[in-house]
Amino acid sequence: MKNGKFVLGLLIAAIMVSGCARTRTSAANAAPVERKLIVYYSLTGNAEFVTEQIQSLTGADVFKIELVEPYSTEFEVTLDRASRERETGSLPELAGRIDNLADYDIIFFGSPNWFGTLSLPALSFLESHDLSGKTIVPFIAFGGGGIQNTITDLKARVPNATVLEEFGVSRDDVRASEAEIAQWLDRMGMLK
Repeated sequence: MKNGKFVLGLLIAAIMVSGCARTRTSAANAAPVERKLIVYYSLTGNAEFVTEQIQSLTGADVFKIELVEPYSTEFEVTLDRASRERETGSLPELAGRIDNLADYDIIFFGSPNWFGTLSLPALSFLESHDLSGKTIVPFIAFGGGGIQNTITDLKARVPNATVLEEFGVSRDDVRASEAEIAQWLDRMGMLK
């Protein structure tokens, strides 16, 4: 009888150890969770609208690019300043930076199209943050010119990152783009 209880005890212990080992192995083999961050600049609110949609559909964290000296809300004043900065090659100074960029795998990167490329604040961000090894998912708000060189120029500035399919939306259509944004995110498997 004593041997039977001993054997039964060993059997129960073996089953428990086996079950624990399976649980650890399963947890260890689980796909890692990819941390997502949305980085965007928005002067008129269009890229911000797209950001809000992406955030609600993906659960990504958000970082808004802000400047020490913000651009004016008056179009002509902003155009004059941005033209001067562009001609002289000077980028606006950022008011903040991301110190924990290493915590993120996927970066949604949003900007308006200025002068056929990324906005100067977006370019300033790219100059001051290393996105090597990251997966970049761009979104661009534009006027009449379309996406133009924004994606080509982005890829040139992040040569050691992977740039996925972009989302582009006209300022005239941005407020009605929720379904398109959801479809774009779904195609890439980014929905939460």
